[in-house]
Amino acid sequence: MKKLLFSIVAIFAMSICGFAQITVCDNPCPPATDGFSTGVVPYSPTTFPTMYVGQYVEQCITIQCPASALGATVDSIWFKNFIGAPDGLSFCISDTMIDALEYCTVNFSGTPTAAGDFALNMRAHLYGSGFLLSAANFAVDTENGYSTGITLTVHEQGTVIASFTTDPEVTSSWTSSSVNITAGETVTFTSTCNENTHHVAWNFPGGNPESSTASEVEVTYPTDGSFVAKLIAYNEDETSTDTASVNISVSAAPVLINVDFVADNTSVYVGQAVNFTNNTTATQAGNEYTGELYYRWTFDADGGTTSLLSGSSDENPSYTYTTAGVYSVKLAVSTSQYGVYTTADTLVKHAYITVEDDPYAVTADFTSDPAASGLLTQSITIEQGQSVTYTSTSTGATSLSWFFEGGTPETSTEAEVIVTYSSIGTFTTTLTAYGEGDRQDTKSITVNVGEPTPVFNVDFVADVTTINVGETVNFTNNTTVTVNGEPYTGTVYYQWNFNADNMLGGLIGDYTSTDFNASYTYTTAGVYSVSLAASDSEISLFNSGTVETKDGYITVTDPVSVDDIAINEISVYPNPASTSVNIAAQGMQNITIIDMTGRVIMTKDVNSNFETIDVADFSKANYMIRIATADGVVVRTIVVE
Repeated sequence: MKKLLFSIVAIFAMSICGFAQITVCDNPCPPATDGFSTGVVPYSPTTFPTMYVGQYVEQCITIQCPASALGATVDSIWFKNFIGAPDGLSFCISDTMIDALEYCTVNFSGTPTAAGDFALNMRAHLYGSGFLLSAANFAVDTENGYSTGITLTVHEQGTVIASFTTDPEVTSSWTSSSVNITAGETVTFTSTCNENTHHVAWNFPGGNPESSTASEVEVTYPTDGSFVAKLIAYNEDETSTDTASVNISVSAAPVLINVDFVADNTSVYVGQAVNFTNNTTATQAGNEYTGELYYRWTFDADGGTTSLLSGSSDENPSYTYTTAGVYSVKLAVSTSQYGVYTTADTLVKHAYITVEDDPYAVTADFTSDPAASGLLTQSITIEQGQSVTYTSTSTGATSLSWFFEGGTPETSTEAEVIVTYSSIGTFTTTLTAYGEGDRQDTKSITVNVGEPTPVFNVDFVADVTTINVGETVNFTNNTTVTVNGEPYTGTVYYQWNFNADNMLGGLIGDYTSTDFNASYTYTTAGVYSVSLAASDSEISLFNSGTVETKDGYITVTDPVSVDDIAINEISVYPNPASTSVNIAAQGMQNITIIDMTGRVIMTKDVNSNFETIDVADFSKANYMIRIATADGVVVRTIVVE
């Protein structure tokens, strides 16, 4: 069970207010049969008689118990007492407890003894699962247990009281009371001031007229907004005045839209534009609408493939149909940008545009050498000084017009044109194909002209190709670099590798040089390949430079081994070989076979004067055989076929 204070505020002609236990009426007044609207007006009547000092008054108030309050269900309400009851008036209630949605009545009667404002608060307990609903006139003050409500005023005799009625009538809710109209409509104000009133003055902000002294006035409100209409009542010598007012809520008048449009041509060929003229008109309150209108055109209103992919928000659009067919056209118009998709006024002209294939259609197209490339956008990429050959593949054309931005020639009417680009930059090539009548079509492509790439012809020569261990080989660089046939004047970077079969040796620098002409001293017997890389970028030497490699170019022998060959008669045969190789030498200790990359293919410790090596599974290539004897090491080259 929850407790609350259910309050009715009354203002009576008493300056001293007391505390009175509520009593049950012997002859309660009947409950009101009108004036209620569930959830809007919880009491009736909403207006009370004018009260004067010394003048007897009686009134019946009907109260309805709410069914719910603050989201909780109400079972019943129990009225306990009055707080602030003014002297001169007595109160009684028809029943001290009523159930939800039932009614009770309060009788008050008597003669007020003083002018002023008085608040009558009725204390009550609410039984159920929630609190009384907060609302205007019954806004619960949970801290103090009191609420605000209806205000009644007691006047001195002879006091002017201002009041008036309106047509349309005032609309009341829990939170406000106002006259609700639409812009352009008229409200009739009629003075109902008391008999003490001699003359009145009206004030109508936002209305026409803005003021008046007549007892009845018709006021027109041309624009939307919230305004307050005020009436001031005066007695004859204006020693007594009173004011009454009411809120005027003026909503915007609806905009009436008459959608209309026309096309300049309703029968066209594919590729021919249709121009639409928008003849839509809009009015508001009988006048031309001056606000903004939003448009949404659909050029295939029957739901074809263009209905979602095409459209326009222009007022007067043009549209080119690319597929033959019969098309409906729709225009949606709204005062809201997004209203064109939802609540717009629309007009659909069914089967409005007929599109046929054009027997004289012209299509501009061409190929190029080098060809265009690109994932999303095609373009031609060449180097400065290079040429592009353009060949027209247009259809339906009676004449051609080329424009080659940045190229030579700059224009042409031929079907095939060779164009040279001498400047670096991004240019556009455009072909316009002309057909019958005014038919024409255009195709363009971008040409990217970059800096020319140097052409490297890498070459070198050694002053000697067979040496002994410890001797030096001098290499002469004969490389030439040209750009578009002319000598290259930029910087060229070089990288020598004097053991090109050994990748590791080349990378760590044991066998390398960056000199233009290089010299290298070999310290180990063997057969060596030599490479020279050249590039205009130092970084690209190792990945995209131009490389010249001379395989097995330098042979390095051990002088001791040469003497042994003569003394010991070392022989390797057959050479070339396909299945096996015979090796004869005095006092052999080890045989190692190495490929030209420096990789050991096999090694074998021996203790004999003759060995046969199986090479049937070897790849066809050149190999080095390293033969170690008690007297030294000899390296021979064999070929496996």
